Amino acid sequence: MLGTSGITLLSHFQNLTSLFTLLPSEGVNRSIMKYWSDETLTEEERKRVFKTGFWVTALLFSITLGLLFFWKQDYFFDRFMQEMSPSRFLLIFVPSVFLMLMSGYLNSVILALRKVKTYAIINIVGLVLLVAVVYGGVKFGTIDMALLSFAIGYGLMAFVALGYLLAKRRSIKLGFGSPDKQSFQRIWKFVLMAISAIVFGRLLDFAVRDYVIDLYGLDRTGLWQSVAKMSTSYLLVFTGTVGVVYYPKMASLIHEPGALKSYVLKVMGFVAFVTVLCLGVYYLNKEFFLKLFFSQGFERAAYLVRYQVIGDFFAILSYLLAYVLSARVETVKYIGAQFVSAIIYLGTVGLLIDHFELEALTLGYLWRYLGFFIVLIIFNRRLLFR
Repeated sequence: MLGTSGITLLSHFQNLTSLFTLLPSEGVNRSIMKYWSDETLTEEERKRVFKTGFWVTALLFSITLGLLFFWKQDYFFDRFMQEMSPSRFLLIFVPSVFLMLMSGYLNSVILALRKVKTYAIINIVGLVLLVAVVYGGVKFGTIDMALLSFAIGYGLMAFVALGYLLAKRRSIKLGFGSPDKQSFQRIWKFVLMAISAIVFGRLLDFAVRDYVIDLYGLDRTGLWQSVAKMSTSYLLVFTGTVGVVYYPKMASLIHEPGALKSYVLKVMGFVAFVTVLCLGVYYLNKEFFLKLFFSQGFERAAYLVRYQVIGDFFAILSYLLAYVLSARVETVKYIGAQFVSAIIYLGTVGLLIDHFELEALTLGYLWRYLGFFIVLIIFNRRLLFR
């Protein structure tokens, strides 16, 4: 088992990989789902968007690597290179993360075509590969290799998606070629929204976690991170189930306001009901779940759960409303909502951390997503209340 210190390093490492994957995922891949779901686009226009998206993904990956490793290696990477040289670390890290990007990119086409069963099978096979690789890395490797095994495992999923698309190449026509200006302009609006999600989301989380590690050490920070990772886990389940069906369907209804409103409200009602039930079970049995998913000793973090689960409820509903702004390509509103939520989080943590210590972080999380939800309600009021 990794223990509290290992959990903190794992969270930190996954946050690092997300700095590479979030921009292509929330920017390029979201644009692929948007435009491949749009029945008004021709097959040739969709192919051009796909071709351009590949080059944009590669460009974003290269820029991110240059900024994070070659500019700020000591801040972003040195914690993870305890027993490996930088060159050896990069030799494994770079191709693994790029394959992670390709996995999401190829799967976005499958989701846009609403082949949900196929997507589920691909992910199940990919998860089997992931578990096998991570088990080997944790059991037989160093701490550096154990962390890298997560990136390697996720990267292998790309080959599963590629195999399916190659088998269906006659009906799903993709191809690779030069980018074009119109497709780049379409994709760029989504990239701007994704940049705001990184700066006001993952990058902010990375900085706050780094500050808390220095303030309280790896062990105490690991208690907070165990609760945060529980949130991340079921948010991933949410985005990997409801999200993959919801976004393509919603994007296809974007030109039908009445049908879009009915669909969004129906999904929000269902998701709110299920979320309350699931979070209620988790909260009432928090010590059990923390020991089950981590190990003995993590029940010490149970007191942090109460505010976290309330924040989780608003976070899940906020994602549904944020998807609407994304599908309607309302870039300024999307960025504005992210900015307000980040200010609320920083302000709350800054004001409360001296008195509440670790609990200030979960209070900040609660108020962050409550504020995010309220702002998104305001921005979507014409759709929701007319």
